[in-house]
Amino acid sequence: MDRHTVSIKKNLVKDKQQIAVAILAAGLGKKIKSYEPRSLLKIQDKCLLERQINTLNSLFKNPEIITVVGCHANKIIRRFKGRTRFIENQIYDESNSSESLRLAFNNTDIENFMFIHGDILFNKEFLNLDYGKSFVIKDVNSQLKETEVGLTTIGDKLSIMSYGLSSRWAQVAYFTGKEYNILKSIFNKFESKDKKQLSFEIINQVISLGGSFVCQEPKKMDILEIDRIKDVK
Repeated sequence: MDRHTVSIKKNLVKDKQQIAVAILAAGLGKKIKSYEPRSLLKIQDKCLLERQINTLNSLFKNPEIITVVGCHANKIIRRFKGRTRFIENQIYDESNSSESLRLAFNNTDIENFMFIHGDILFNKEFLNLDYGKSFVIKDVNSQLKETEVGLTTIGDKLSIMSYGLSSRWAQVAYFTGKEYNILKSIFNKFESKDKKQLSFEIINQVISLGGSFVCQEPKKMDILEIDRIKDVK
């Protein structure tokens, strides 16, 4: 383990009584080649979104779970009505994850805000973290592909995110305090051209404006990106 990466020593997740969690699930998921939206793909006896919601509810006390949908929106909404609050990204096919992130962020007034990419399956230990400061999660055991977004750190703090880095980002970020306010200011000035940005580019922008993210590394985390049909077997 990188000596500068934070190791989780105790369970602090219950300390946060109010949290909004956005699941970004609006994309087409072209690579998976399935007639089902990725959120509805069965993993053993439960579909991906159901597993994500169940894990979040087991970790947090009354979390506000917001699922941003786009492709096959009506099908997903019908299946999970009442279990999560849905926001529809109506321009999902001409925007990127930054627009889904903006929609979720602007539709909650809870100032502890986390987003998770909608194509990942994760265990409870993955989010059993210290929520006292804004953070990102490092892919501890290189469970994601080398082609995914990576990160670098200075001390225990995130420096930059980019493709082509050896340490990979686990596709989760948490905003509170100063970083929450910076994110709010970014989205207040969001323009049409900005909707093509990816979520990690928004994090880089927060850092460039003076924000700071601790890089957390849960020892017992388990994460799987659902990218191909065989991933759900």
